[in-house]
Amino acid sequence: MDLVALKKYRDFEDSNILYADLMKYSKNPVTNESRSTNAHETSHMISSQLRNKYRRNLNGFYYNGMSGILINQPNLTIKDVGPYIPENLRGYRYQLYFVDQLKHWNDSPLYIMEEWNCYSLGGAVSIVDYHQEKEVEKTDAVAGCFEFMIYTTALYMCIAHKDPGYLNHNENFCKFFNYLLGYSTTIYNFGKMIPAYKSEKSDKLYWEYQSSQEGKEFRSFTDDLLKVRWTLDKVF
Repeated sequence: MDLVALKKYRDFEDSNILYADLMKYSKNPVTNESRSTNAHETSHMISSQLRNKYRRNLNGFYYNGMSGILINQPNLTIKDVGPYIPENLRGYRYQLYFVDQLKHWNDSPLYIMEEWNCYSLGGAVSIVDYHQEKEVEKTDAVAGCFEFMIYTTALYMCIAHKDPGYLNHNENFCKFFNYLLGYSTTIYNFGKMIPAYKSEKSDKLYWEYQSSQEGKEFRSFTDDLLKVRWTLDKVF
């Protein structure tokens, strides 16, 4: 992936290195919510910084340490993506992001991938906090990264059908998708075993993804297109 350097705005000490890095490289970090939410929202802030620094027809993403990644927007809308998500693979966040927020983000389809990244980072922070024996709240801290794995796969499907030339000229999208696929899978597998982070809604969505024909088609799509085999039962 072609990475860009992030500007460091402050020193920030924390035993959770990921949490500390997010706070260091955000101009306006969010600090008044739970640590998982702080990490999620601060990642959005970094994405906004990258969009504003470069140009509006791309999206930026926090990657790791002091690095971010820039990806051009495909020629479609979030409204185009919605029909690619079967009813039984729509979690409770679908209404917010694919209906309510269309007035804000419809012309920025990579916002779907941005949410995937942000939910994954928030989930990762939660898992590290748990293993470092910090006090954690009962929340579906890792469910979002799984739900948005489905939604971003639908985005990929939509691109393949509606803007196929994009995939040949935007290698960063393909590589970052592949990276997040492994990263979010790891987070979800670890996190769903932690009692404080268990979610009945996420468990139901997971069951649909694993057992339904629609879920099988999604898994087949990623296997065929990315030439990787993976399963949510395997920890990378």
